[in-house]
Amino acid sequence: MWFYRWRRMKKSTKKKLYNLITTSIVALLIIILQWLNPAWFDRVEGIAYDFKLVSFSDNYPVSPANIQIVDIDEQSLKTIGRWPWPRKYLAELIDQLTAQGAVVIAFDMLFSEAQQNPVSQVEQALLKQGIHLDLNKLKSQLDDDTIFAKSITNNDVILGTLFQQDKSLQQGYMLAPAIIQPQQPLPHLLNRYKGYNASIKKLNQAAQGQGFINAVIDVDGFIRRTALLSDYKNVLYPSLALETFRVYSFAEKIIPQWHHQENISLLSGIKIGKALIATDNKAQLLIPFRPTPRAFPYTSASDLINKKITDKRFDGAVVFIGSSTVGMADLRTTPVSLAYPGVEIHAAVFSALMQPNTQVTQPEWWLGANIILLVFLAIFFYFILRILSPLAMTLFALLSISVLWGINVSLWHYQHLHLPIIAILLLPFVLSAIAISKGFYSENRQRQQVKAIFDQYVPPAHIDQLLDDPNALNMEGERKVLTVLFADIRNFTNLSENLSANKLKTLLNNYFSPITEIIFNNQGTIDKYVGDMVMAFWGAPLPDENHAEHALNSAMQMLVETTKLSQQFQQQGLPNISIGIGLNTGEMNVGDMGSTFRRAYTVLGDSVNLASRLESLTKFYGVTILVSEYTKNQCSNYDFQFIDKVKVKGKQQAVTIYLPIDKHCDDKQKQVAKQFNEIFELYQQRQFINALHLLKSLQKQHGNNPLYQEYRRRLTFYITTPPDEKWDGAFIHQNK
Repeated sequence: MWFYRWRRMKKSTKKKLYNLITTSIVALLIIILQWLNPAWFDRVEGIAYDFKLVSFSDNYPVSPANIQIVDIDEQSLKTIGRWPWPRKYLAELIDQLTAQGAVVIAFDMLFSEAQQNPVSQVEQALLKQGIHLDLNKLKSQLDDDTIFAKSITNNDVILGTLFQQDKSLQQGYMLAPAIIQPQQPLPHLLNRYKGYNASIKKLNQAAQGQGFINAVIDVDGFIRRTALLSDYKNVLYPSLALETFRVYSFAEKIIPQWHHQENISLLSGIKIGKALIATDNKAQLLIPFRPTPRAFPYTSASDLINKKITDKRFDGAVVFIGSSTVGMADLRTTPVSLAYPGVEIHAAVFSALMQPNTQVTQPEWWLGANIILLVFLAIFFYFILRILSPLAMTLFALLSISVLWGINVSLWHYQHLHLPIIAILLLPFVLSAIAISKGFYSENRQRQQVKAIFDQYVPPAHIDQLLDDPNALNMEGERKVLTVLFADIRNFTNLSENLSANKLKTLLNNYFSPITEIIFNNQGTIDKYVGDMVMAFWGAPLPDENHAEHALNSAMQMLVETTKLSQQFQQQGLPNISIGIGLNTGEMNVGDMGSTFRRAYTVLGDSVNLASRLESLTKFYGVTILVSEYTKNQCSNYDFQFIDKVKVKGKQQAVTIYLPIDKHCDDKQKQVAKQFNEIFELYQQRQFINALHLLKSLQKQHGNNPLYQEYRRRLTFYITTPPDEKWDGAFIHQNK
């Protein structure tokens, strides 16, 4: 029943229904894509986020805290020694920072194993030899872990922890976190871990706090977010930056802000003292990367240990200690750099926690807002695109995408809101692409119907021009500089007399098909076929700056193709064929010429006639192709051999004609052309005896041909009967 109703439905109604269904399906698919957020889609969204971060995050307020980074860099490794260092150097590092006024020190590294005491090694060696000494006091004095722990107690130091998913890894000592834990733990979306690597008990108990240093890596391997809280055995632990902020703020506890939905707890933020830090449901926030690495002040660790820092840079400072060396494997892939020091990420997060109101956040309501916007855009585009032309659709789509992108960037830049944008841009792009494709498909189908009828008779480029601009049909035509070609099968009259009509048709069809293809492939226009003759021209109806060269390329390819065809014809029991080609370049009339009953797109004029005469002269000179000096002057990719300076019948102006030579031909052919060019120059200079001497040498080396015979006849005549003073070197042809 529905099929019967569809067939009887009006075409306009069908089109509206089709557009409605298409728009609805596309909108639904994109909404589902936004909801599911597959990995590949998240990658694309990440690229858009990176572009906004790099291009539109230029307003970085000065942090109220003095944030410094101490870098265990290549200089430090070269000065102190390779890592791991004896911990007395780290103790010295803390002591120097404490003396210079640092108020909080955070280590972006682990100390999960006790350092071996050199006194214990000596004691064990003595015991093996039966020597018992009391070295406990000395052992305590030279124990680097004890020295390091003592230095840690002299300042507010935060040590790092690395959570693991392997529950068998539980190395080091975990401090009780200063976080208000949920009274009745419910399922949540925070990262959960089963194991850990922490610093040893002696060091952790001396520290003021402990924070995890795990990175949140997106599906494309980039770090764009950081987790402030993570779950280990149903206990929440802070990140290194968050714990550093708590200690710096003199806050006793970190208070997660929860709201509950059915059987799940969702995090909306974290409260520390009076500061409320907005996060997503996974306790994550977007990292406010600076445009380039090393945006915070860096100091080499070796300079501190060797007491080379004498300024006040660390007065009241929060110091993050880490490494930017490749060997210590803490360089991260981020939107702003593929080798971003991990320690600087912690510094950037701490800076954001100090100024939560300037932090770019992704609000909880973003998904609902995007879905509502997608529905609105689908309805809007359904009504707009149906009334626009393909070109207007393209412009409108570009304008819409630009406006949507501009609004999204404005929300980022001025309101500090990050809203995923790819789905919003994808909807107008896909809907416009479908509408544009449908419009072009309908138009192209009509064009193909016309072309299918007339392609065999009218040049395809001319059909396209008429379809694009019907006003291009001009009976008066126009004068243009073009190149025209005539090609004729030699001795066709004798050849046709020996073939049946069917075989003759087969031969001509098999000849004209590849010849026509060569002309079309070189941007030529077939003018007409007259028996065995084909006429073509270049430079119209579509402009072609290289029309002469394209015409000559066609001619040379036609000669090669004719040789191949002759071999095929011989195998089929058909006669061999050869052709002569004439080309000329000049001003001629071109256009749609004829009557209201029949018309042809053709060229007329003296320049056309000259090309026809040149084709006829190929038989006289015994060559396959002749071009005029006007064509030769526009074909720099070819070499040429002089043939003659002639006046054709009906014309008083002399024209020099040439035999084109492919630059890639063998050296023998080039040498022959060079020698004959010398003969022709001598001939034009009336040095007939010298020219004849060179000609005889050339004939002796390369045999005789009609061209050599003709010049030997002329030279012999002019030696005995020199021409008068008015002779200009031109030969007058009396036959067409």
